[in-house]
Amino acid sequence: MSSLLFLAMIGGLFSLVSTSVGAFATPWLSRATFMGDLRAGVDFALGVMLSAVAFSLIGPNLVDAFVHPDRLELVIGGFVTGVLFLGIGHGLAERSARLKAGPGSASRWMFAAAIFLHNFPEGMGAGSSLAGTKLSEALVLQIGLAIQNVAEGALLVICFQAIGWSLRRAIIASVLSGVVEFTGALTGGIALEWTLRSLPFSLALAGGAMLMSVVLEYRERKREGIPVAPLRFLLGMASIPLLNLLIP
Repeated sequence: MSSLLFLAMIGGLFSLVSTSVGAFATPWLSRATFMGDLRAGVDFALGVMLSAVAFSLIGPNLVDAFVHPDRLELVIGGFVTGVLFLGIGHGLAERSARLKAGPGSASRWMFAAAIFLHNFPEGMGAGSSLAGTKLSEALVLQIGLAIQNVAEGALLVICFQAIGWSLRRAIIASVLSGVVEFTGALTGGIALEWTLRSLPFSLALAGGAMLMSVVLEYRERKREGIPVAPLRFLLGMASIPLLNLLIP
């Protein structure tokens, strides 16, 4: 096994573990008074995702493309691919949920589907960054993704329980979403083994998918009349720049 693939797997494993921590901690988190409504935790996760897109996945690659114009096509291509992947996948999942699920559970199925869908390209970004970028830059992204993965892992368990699943089944399903992320990291590592030129594409693909995920979640919450908590969102947005300052 090459060092690139090994590092990508480590990145994916980090994502899997952080998602699993959130899943297994759900019984405790749901009783904690400071968490209140765990569903509101997605506000922070949305901020972290946008911060990762701007400061780790898309922004640095766009700046680099000014120095190496040949990489601009890879960045744009990856970004568009990520947007289309999640947009089309979300549309298909939405149609299926409305046909098979009852009115009360369709939105919950959509939330779960959105997390599963964006976890694959997100995993590609996590694995590719650890394998192909400087360690300090990769660690910032890994920590940021881990923070939001813990929230997502817990929220998925609550979502599946609201559908009617048992706690054990909901936790297993949430952990499987982390497995999806690990698979994405493995795919990114294999792509880097073929050529390091795939790095800007993989990172931009993750960025496009994560940005689309934020847009779709915001649209869904607006449709349901659920406001985004500004403070949690801004704290999430500040996470990546803050980590960049703390990790030289």
